[in-house]
Amino acid sequence: MKLAPALLALPALLLALGAGAADEAAAPRRPNIVFVLLDDAGFSDFGAYGSEIATPNIDAIAQQGVRFTNFHTASTCESSRTMLQSGVDHHRGGAGTLQVVIADNQRGQPGYEGYLSDRVHSLGQLLHDAGYATYYSGKWNLGQGAERAPGARGWERYFALENTGADNYEARVYAPFNREAVWWEDGKKAALPPDFYSSHDYVSKLVQYVDEGRKKADKRPFMAMLAFQAVHSPLQVPARYTDKYLKRYDEGWAAVREERYQRQVKMGLVPAGLTMPANDGARDWNKLSPDERRTQAKKMAVFAGMLEAADEELGRLRQHLKDIGELDNTVFIVMSDNGADAYDLSQLNLPFRIWYRANNALGYEQMGLKGSYVHYGQDWAEVSNTPLRLFKGTSAEGGMRVPFIVQMPANSPGSAQPGRITDQFAYATDFLPTVLDIAGVPRPPASDKLFPLTGKSLLPLIEGAASAPVHDATEAIGFEGTGGQALFQGGYKLMRNGTVDGNRWQLYDTAKDWTETNDLAAQQPERVQKMLAEVLRYNKTNGVILPGPGYNPLVQLLKNNAGVLVSQLGGIVAALLLIVLGVPALLLTWWLRRRR
Repeated sequence: MKLAPALLALPALLLALGAGAADEAAAPRRPNIVFVLLDDAGFSDFGAYGSEIATPNIDAIAQQGVRFTNFHTASTCESSRTMLQSGVDHHRGGAGTLQVVIADNQRGQPGYEGYLSDRVHSLGQLLHDAGYATYYSGKWNLGQGAERAPGARGWERYFALENTGADNYEARVYAPFNREAVWWEDGKKAALPPDFYSSHDYVSKLVQYVDEGRKKADKRPFMAMLAFQAVHSPLQVPARYTDKYLKRYDEGWAAVREERYQRQVKMGLVPAGLTMPANDGARDWNKLSPDERRTQAKKMAVFAGMLEAADEELGRLRQHLKDIGELDNTVFIVMSDNGADAYDLSQLNLPFRIWYRANNALGYEQMGLKGSYVHYGQDWAEVSNTPLRLFKGTSAEGGMRVPFIVQMPANSPGSAQPGRITDQFAYATDFLPTVLDIAGVPRPPASDKLFPLTGKSLLPLIEGAASAPVHDATEAIGFEGTGGQALFQGGYKLMRNGTVDGNRWQLYDTAKDWTETNDLAAQQPERVQKMLAEVLRYNKTNGVILPGPGYNPLVQLLKNNAGVLVSQLGGIVAALLLIVLGVPALLLTWWLRRRR
């Protein structure tokens, strides 16, 4: 009996199918990646970096992963987020400066567009094109309108705040920079639910996107970005979180700062024997009145509660991934976008103070609740940045050095030495190449239309295979923002701070001098000149436009936003103008009549 040719071929076909299935089963499964970006958290604010604030979920990621103590970003959010998303300097990426303080001579110039430039690659697009499901939830701050929302840059599902900040309970601006707070979801303007709280709802959206992908039998790994508003002002959190810390900060900022530093030394994060830098304007806690101490202690309690609430929500996401069997195959990256923020906008100048008085409940009992505005001020920001000098918006370490943690999946090479600490220098532009390396995605090829990535992958260092520095002693990495500049090279840092420190060039050996207290510029003039040449090269290569003479970011802030401020104050401004202009006129009339 003759068998049909198809039947004769059947065993071979089955064998081939079996071999293909075996090959597929043997192929390593690409990891999910969750990128958690905190906003304005200082170097010491996580428990894993010495804080007294309860952050058990971030700490667990650190205990299972690698902590960086020498990772740097831009000193403001737009610029930092641009580098993280694009892998190139923020001037190339369209965020040469913070838009609310953009100088007159920068406005409308290339590199200062105020959105993620069409000339750069995008984290979302690269991962999406490589076969990842891409989910975004939280603050975006890289462009306005649906055409500049995350969906335009490769994030297929997203719920995103377009502004630099907003209220955490409702669709309300937190400062007179914008006429409205705007969220976008999957191409449409989103309405917030009545019980909205930013940290909770951002995590809920990511859980929703992951689950809906699973229901569609989407087998792709996912890249999820969780961009908290915490702990950017306004500091807001349900009272149950604040209440836990009401007595914790009664001893004052100097005592808490010293406690954090001693924990950091004990944990092996920072060197012993450092002298905490003294920042201009610092106050003596013991010279405050009892009522002022009570108020200041609660401000820090709100900050601590807001950070703990964000950490708790991160724990909810991790638990959900565990419940669906994805946790052990997920990379977690946690960091802050820049250093702690020292500037309380409600105390900035008279027009801003009037706006805050008119729009926020400022009483002690309302702190942190819906309708309130809380900022914890410079002295607590010093605590957040322990042991570093200065703050967000400056080129000092307190503005640029941030916590950065990577936890690789279970049973991967990067999980072999849990709890490691590395002091190797790394920069924000290294983030995107690292993510591509983790995902097994090649760097994009050279293109005439898009700038090539400039950062380097940190994966060999994370996996414990690298012994040489990621950036060798000859490589120069520059930064400029709001007129301040920094250049890192071979463990040294050349910097100036614009309106702070008299805008003079300073040189520090930051490998030893964490607190930037020993200026070496006068002792090493040749090194200064060589690094200044690199600064000029950096400026030219990246299209840096330095602000014009007399630029002051706080004055520019008021100038750039005067129209919005006036329109929001409305009748209050009119009444003030009537008082300011009308009263002198009445007095003049009265005086002239008396003279007759």
